[in-house]
This record gives sequence, C-alpha cells and structure tokens, in this order.
Amino acid sequence: MLTFDDWYAAVPAEQRERLRAFRASHAPKTLTVGGAAWDYLVGGAPDARQTILLLVGGLRVADAGFRALLELESDFRVIAPSYARVATMTEICAGLAAILDAEGVDRAHVLGGSFGGMVAQAFARAHSARLRSLLLSNTAVLDAAAAARYRSELQLLTPVPDDVIRAGAPERFYQMVAPDESESAFWKAYLAELFGARLNKEDVLSTYRCLLDWAENMTLAPLDWPHVLIIESADDATFAPAQRAAVKALYPRAHVYTFAQAGHSAATTQRATYFRLVREFIAQL
Repeated sequence: MLTFDDWYAAVPAEQRERLRAFRASHAPKTLTVGGAAWDYLVGGAPDARQTILLLVGGLRVADAGFRALLELESDFRVIAPSYARVATMTEICAGLAAILDAEGVDRAHVLGGSFGGMVAQAFARAHSARLRSLLLSNTAVLDAAAAARYRSELQLLTPVPDDVIRAGAPERFYQMVAPDESESAFWKAYLAELFGARLNKEDVLSTYRCLLDWAENMTLAPLDWPHVLIIESADDATFAPAQRAAVKALYPRAHVYTFAQAGHSAATTQRATYFRLVREFIAQL
C-alpha cells in the first residue's frame, strides 16, 4: 500500500508538508445519520462568533478544501463535511443539519462551490432557519438537458468496473480544477491519492445520483434575500452560461462578482480576491 510520501514524492516540499500538517492538526470527526456515515473536519476557535459551513464540490472529501479551511479558520469556526454515500439531496441536507447540531451551531454562513453550491442551495430551502448567509461560487441550476445528460452518464457508468472509473477520474477532475502550473504536481498527486486510496465507484455514482435527484425532484423557488453572494467566472467551462444565469435569477437581491478569467475553481485560481470577497461580504452583514 502506498504511503503519503509515495503519493506526494514529486510535489514541492512546502506544498506537501502543508497538507501533511493540515491532516495532522485536523482529525476527522464521525457521525452516523440515517444509517450513513459522515466524516467532517472542524477548524478555528470553538468560541468564534461566527461559523462557516464549507461545502466542497465533486471531490466530495472535506480536505479537498483544506486551503479554504486554513484561509478562513483564523477568523471563523469552519465546519467542512465529506459527503456520505447517499442517493438524494434530502439525505445530504439531513446529514449537514445533524453535523451542525452535533457541533452546537444554530446558524452558519453556508459557502459552497460547484456541486457544493448545489448542495448549499438545497440546504437553504430545507433548513432556511439555519442560515446566516448563502455564498455560492461557480455553481449552476440544472436544466432538463443537464438532467438528461446526468441520467445517461449514470446509466453508462453503473456497469463499469470500479478500477476503470477510478483510473479515469483524476484527469477529468484535474481539467476542472485547472490549477496554476506551480500547483500542477500537487493536484495530480492529490487526485491520484484521492481516487487511488480514498474514493471509489460508489462515491462517483453517489454524486451522479444526487445531481440527478437535484435536477429532477427539487423545486427551487426564488429566494428574495439580500444575504446572498454569488461568485462566478465568465470563462467557467463546466456549466453553460444559461445554467449560471439561472442561479442569479433565483436570487434577485444577491451580490454578484464575476471574474473575467478564473475558470471553474475561482477559490484556487484567484485565491486572494476570492477570500477577500467572502470576508468583506460576511463583515457587512
């Protein structure tokens, strides 16, 4: 079995050791909700005045957002869940609410990107009283065409062997993250470890099932609330312009910031500006 040093042998030492130190200082907690096992990370001071519920995207595991957690935990308490292998957004939302309960958090700022942004929108409807604010980045509202595509992909992937799915996933997600060249080796190693040792076919299928459930079964009424921040990228190649525009239409009083060139992962490619926007938005509430 490969060790951490094996997976990250080609990664610059500073980047490798930052992840190692993060994992050493942020031990996962575990909670069972409706028979499903949830792991989550907690950072920041327990008595911090405000809490951010940090929802990662399709990489599913909490430490995929470790840089965001490190960035925010100096000012906030941060709770970052890994997604359990469930089939519906309702189950995901129930898991998130249970985690907040376990940590004694009544209300949180909910920050989600990509798939996490869809989870955040579902949570905002299912548990609106738990929100201080809603921060959405590089996410979408899925239309009928997207639902049909996810349904087709789920049907195609279901009979595919586990090792084939795991072998193909790192390159696909690397293209979505599109990191700067200085972090290329890190992300290649992280994704190789993620799908080589931590996630499997059932995790991938869980994401597809939840996306399909979200597209087919969730009714997202417009949220006429000013405590919403939308961060998007004009060059986001993952979601179509119409899907991104549909997000803004759902939140007519939202604050919107559009990067000209940040790709699908603005928190990675435009980190300084991204987290300045998050802090400034929360500070003015």
